[in-house]
Amino acid sequence: MALCKARSVLWWIEGVEKLMSRLILTLLVSFGLSACGAFNGREDALFDARYQHPISVDPQVVTLQMDVPKDKVALSLADKAAIDAFARSYKSRGHGTLTIAAPSGSPNEAAAVSIVAETRAALADAGLNGSEVGYAAYRASSANSSAPVILTYRRYVASASPCGNWSKDYAFAPNNARTPNFGCATQNNLAAIVADPADLIGPREWDPAYAPRRDEVVEKYRTGEVTEAAESGNSSGSVSEVAE
Repeated sequence: MALCKARSVLWWIEGVEKLMSRLILTLLVSFGLSACGAFNGREDALFDARYQHPISVDPQVVTLQMDVPKDKVALSLADKAAIDAFARSYKSRGHGTLTIAAPSGSPNEAAAVSIVAETRAALADAGLNGSEVGYAAYRASSANSSAPVILTYRRYVASASPCGNWSKDYAFAPNNARTPNFGCATQNNLAAIVADPADLIGPREWDPAYAPRRDEVVEKYRTGEVTEAAESGNSSGSVSEVAE
């Protein structure tokens, strides 16, 4: 009887020792993981290249000046080409209105008025409507007989922080953190290739709905007709026979 009790006590002691060993091992692993988390925690993971090398977006005024001598009566071919290129650039990345500023008080004021009218027509030919073009006057010197007509619009430019910071010792990085140069090239490439940097500030406004098509679809739906567009013979789901 005493022998059985002794064996039971030994088994209980062995069980407690095993339980304590597992508990100690679990605590050691937990402490180790928490130590790693102190170096590479959630906050550190969220601090990516966008914060380390942010892209700044700033407004910039784009200008085109055309000198107008007193005897100038029409736009030259070079002037029209420059206006066309300026209008295409405005339609691509311009914001706000494109402003035409004419000189006031200069000897060529009358010639400038005529050039402004031709410039407006050239902008219309380039696809700009009246609401996109604004007009202004600026005070010119009475001694400037060739005061220019000035076209301006606002666009946005993107720039990232400069790269090349190799100050960190890459051979010793116990916390496995990002280096100062990490993500810099990617951010600079994005700033260089983005079509319109204003998109980095916020989304564009939606274009207005095409009312004629919308009214046609609603009317067909009301009368129970098919609302989808008619299928043309050019659209086909057949597989090409080139490889056969």
